[in-house]
Amino acid sequence: MFRAAISFATGLLVARGLGPAGYGDLNFLLGSFVAVQTLVNMGSSNAFFTLISQRARGGLFYLTYFGWMGLQFAATLLVVAIVIPAEIFERIWLGHSRGMVILALLAAFMQQQVWQVVVQIGESARKTAHVQLLNIGVAIAYLAAVYLISVADGISVASMLKLLIVQYLLAALVAYRLLHPRKSETVETVASVKNIVDEFWKYCKPLIGFYIAGFLYAFTSNWMLQRFGGASEQGYFQIASQFASISLLATTSILNIFWKEIAEAAAKADRARVASLYRKVNRGLVMLNATIAGFLLPWSKQIVALLLGPAYTEAWPILAIMFLYPIHQSMGQIGGAMFLAQGDTRRFTVLSIAILLSICTPITYFALAPTSGIYIPGFGLGGIGMAGSTVLANFLGVIVQGWFIAGSGGWKFDWLYQAVGIPLIIGLGYSAKMLVGLLWNLEGVGMAHMVGPVFVASIFYIMFVLSSLWLLPWLIGMDRDEIRGLLRFRNISARRTD
Repeated sequence: MFRAAISFATGLLVARGLGPAGYGDLNFLLGSFVAVQTLVNMGSSNAFFTLISQRARGGLFYLTYFGWMGLQFAATLLVVAIVIPAEIFERIWLGHSRGMVILALLAAFMQQQVWQVVVQIGESARKTAHVQLLNIGVAIAYLAAVYLISVADGISVASMLKLLIVQYLLAALVAYRLLHPRKSETVETVASVKNIVDEFWKYCKPLIGFYIAGFLYAFTSNWMLQRFGGASEQGYFQIASQFASISLLATTSILNIFWKEIAEAAAKADRARVASLYRKVNRGLVMLNATIAGFLLPWSKQIVALLLGPAYTEAWPILAIMFLYPIHQSMGQIGGAMFLAQGDTRRFTVLSIAILLSICTPITYFALAPTSGIYIPGFGLGGIGMAGSTVLANFLGVIVQGWFIAGSGGWKFDWLYQAVGIPLIIGLGYSAKMLVGLLWNLEGVGMAHMVGPVFVASIFYIMFVLSSLWLLPWLIGMDRDEIRGLLRFRNISARRTD
């Protein structure tokens, strides 16, 4: 939570400093290379985490994977810097210079691949606390650096890209100790490069089609928003996504832990534990994210006005829509981890490609494509279209995924808690705001005048939610006896601490 608060403050500082268009350009550049890395990585990062989670590995295993990472980066850099002709380069990156695009490549590589490896190695060794402390340190350093840059020279897209490169390079060096194998376990010593490559190939081969489809979807949707909506619409959508990521904090924090436990349980053929973990974690995270979204969504207009300023006024409907996204995104991430942690990559690939092609791509295309001047016209909705298509496609996709997981696992598809719980929680959020709206004026007031109404609304909201969960404990996969037991455990723990 502390790390998320710092990262959120940093995101606001960057967004305000760059303005909607600059913030859109920054995220367009970084997003393009996140998509490219998805393609060239071909699932090897997931294979790496799954394999090191199953048992302790030797130095040759890590060196082989690091060599593969270096090869990916070198090949991408060669293509971007030299191979792509200027005319095609202009059409892909829409007017950005080659030097700026190379900076974005370096920044995305350090942030999305190098740092991800550090986190994965720490989580595989169950050093979650170490990983979280490192992430907090990185977040604090980034906030301080962004503030100093904004005071000294002013924030620019280039300065932010350079900062990301330096930050994650230094953070990886500080985290070097996490790269060592677990001392408490017998480390694999007999292995050859061929055997290691074979393990990766066996895991990744079925995923190739998925990552090709995923790259095309991610890159083209990002490109279409930038091309047809413009940099400002990109900025509105990206800052809304930044706000929405608050709700994904719990999912992000628990995902690697869940992945590790599922991988280990599956390796032991403990199907009962796999089913129990999936049901508990899935229900809990969906309802937790719904609770966060239910409180924030009614205040979307005030959030934009107070935290982002007049330049982002048009972003508030996009923000309101995007607050719904994490609710089912958590379900999708847990579902994906279920497949990948068990090494069930073939079914994951087939299902994911089917969802991308039949659900996500058509919805996104028609939301973003212009209304005229194109062979197949769309609605040209810009940022609102991107937000709406993202939420709708995600909802439909994870419902299909969840139904498939339930059928494969031999249990009933768990959907009633969503149909009842999500509308209920969001309705409680609007009810809390409506009550304080009877006592205070909530339009056009400053930050100081909003503290009281928000505080009172949060009290009402917490009371409403807790009462609902006590009356309907099955929404979070528990019954009243389990809740009483949890409360007794907390009381005992508190007394022992005292």
